[in-house]
Amino acid sequence: GGGSGSSAATAAEATAAARPLGLAGVLQRFQKGEKLTMVTAYDYPSARFARGAGVELVLVGDSLGNCRLGLADTVGVTMDDMLRATAAVRRGIDTPLHPQGGVVPGPKPMLVGDMPFGSYLVESEALRNAAAFRMAGADLVKLEGGRHMAPFVRTLTAAGIGVMGHIGLEPQRALLQGGLRLQGTTAKTALEIVRDAQELASAGAVAMVVECVPVEVGRAVQAAVPSVPVIGIGAGGEVAGQVLVCDDFLGVHGSPPSFVKLYADVGRASAEAYTAYRSEVRSGAFPAAQHVRRMRPEELRALHELAPDLGPAEPRLSPCSRGQSDSAVGPRATSEPTTGRPRAGGGGLFELASGRFIPLGKVNGAAPGGSTVRALSQLAASGNGTHVLRTRREVHSWRRAARRVAFVPTMGNLHEGHLELVDEAKKHADDVLVSVFVNPSQFAPHEDLDRYPRTLERDLELLRSRGTSAVFAPVPAEVYPQGSPGGTVVVPRFVEGKSEDACRPHFFTGVATVCLKLFNICQPDAVVFGQKDAMQCAVVSRMLEDLMLDLHISLVVKATSREADGLARSSRNSYLTPEMRRMAPAIYAALSSATQAPGATPGSVRSTVREALELAQMEVSYVSVADPCEMDERGDSDELANSVVSVACLLRDGDRECRLIDNVVVPAAL
Repeated sequence: GGGSGSSAATAAEATAAARPLGLAGVLQRFQKGEKLTMVTAYDYPSARFARGAGVELVLVGDSLGNCRLGLADTVGVTMDDMLRATAAVRRGIDTPLHPQGGVVPGPKPMLVGDMPFGSYLVESEALRNAAAFRMAGADLVKLEGGRHMAPFVRTLTAAGIGVMGHIGLEPQRALLQGGLRLQGTTAKTALEIVRDAQELASAGAVAMVVECVPVEVGRAVQAAVPSVPVIGIGAGGEVAGQVLVCDDFLGVHGSPPSFVKLYADVGRASAEAYTAYRSEVRSGAFPAAQHVRRMRPEELRALHELAPDLGPAEPRLSPCSRGQSDSAVGPRATSEPTTGRPRAGGGGLFELASGRFIPLGKVNGAAPGGSTVRALSQLAASGNGTHVLRTRREVHSWRRAARRVAFVPTMGNLHEGHLELVDEAKKHADDVLVSVFVNPSQFAPHEDLDRYPRTLERDLELLRSRGTSAVFAPVPAEVYPQGSPGGTVVVPRFVEGKSEDACRPHFFTGVATVCLKLFNICQPDAVVFGQKDAMQCAVVSRMLEDLMLDLHISLVVKATSREADGLARSSRNSYLTPEMRRMAPAIYAALSSATQAPGATPGSVRSTVREALELAQMEVSYVSVADPCEMDERGDSDELANSVVSVACLLRDGDRECRLIDNVVVPAAL
């Protein structure tokens, strides 16, 4: 019995580790008298280290400028710099950790975004930029400044954005404070700092940083705001917790400030590693036998039969490799062929999917060293003509040769519903182009971007079997060169606060933005969407109209694809446990029954569907009966005809949960 109990405890700890600590957890630890730890992070790796250490708070500090961007101070750091770093740190925090040495990591820390200089000079700018931090993944924002910042704290708090204050030394205005030096050294200036803390706490600040003050001032600040955790940096140990710049305690930039303890000399170790690497490359010691892979002998012979101009089959040995036995991995090759790059004299090779190499000069008759980009793109097609395109340039080249094109945007993890969209698209064009792209801008920080299934090879096989002409499968940087969500976004304001948008306020801006980008890249004549995502269809339709694209791009909406028992097909159905799958058909059954009932009205449909789903043990987010174009809710006693009835609900099975949406369209009366 002891073994199973231990396993259950470990499983419970692992479940807890996957959950965010949150503000409530931070305050609970503070109230228990536990010391809080905050550390800076600027990218994915530093966030992973902080997460693994079990700290309570991670600060994406504007010290990014000094530590990562090579700036003299923090004043030159921009919002774009900070948002990109915040998104990377968010991913680092959210990526699941595995127990190390039997130790299960604690809950996910809170992420604090540091508002850079110039981003909160007026309240409207503060609101907009703080909201951008939240959308990038920050839980709180940090503002530098004393009591004059209290109105800003109130405004942000009223908007639902938690604020961490920062008093004492304020690096963004250090010029006015006499430089980066100890603050609060006189009774008068110390009292000013204490009053600043009280005003900020009264305005709603949920935590506070106090920097570079005497230990007595740090103690006084914490005593003045007993319900607010004060995090010190160079402020002594009589506060709720400590924060340090990670690069400082790792020794990345040499000697750290006097209030920092050096926990590792990463700077020296890194310098030695770089020097050793350069030395071994020059001497030939690297790469050694264990760092390379060899071709099988028969494949090496076949290669030289196909391309004898590659040179001798025996290798040129480096000085350190002579005399070393490598019989376990077969003979050495002279070099790996440079895919798609011509050699001197025009003898370059291109590797086909079949494993054969052909000279570049023979690709569709292209001359050596000539324009081969398009020829290589065409060769990326599978045997039955499905081209796999990775870049905008490749799409552009393919599109120039295509005829009328119908476009089906997807996020991959394809199912029969997606394939039915491909079948529909073939009815409206000569060529069908499908995108497989998991769009980061439509996921909120707490949602499932990292665990969303990526099944590209399987998806490609399915699309080939359906006769898809081409597949655009870009990496995020190809669609968002400046990082997601980018500097320009499309905000469909007409759905704000309505049904699905009220539940996922970030989502449709991400959808509209990525669709416009994909439409611009792919230049389709028609786009095909499924009715299951009713509000998405309305957003795309309105965007095409508002941005004057409706004369060039036709929108085709195909009826929702369903399983035999009525469940709407969705990629997220893969999250359903057997028990959830048993429950799920009740959604469509409730929608159908309510809308087909004699004398049904919007009011009766809303109440009937909600009652049926709650009786089936589902948590209902909303039941909407709306105009299909504007998504405005119908009045309870309005006509039901020409409406879309949508629902979102949460299914639970133990500690597992899955959110499903569905809708039915009630046609206009004849």
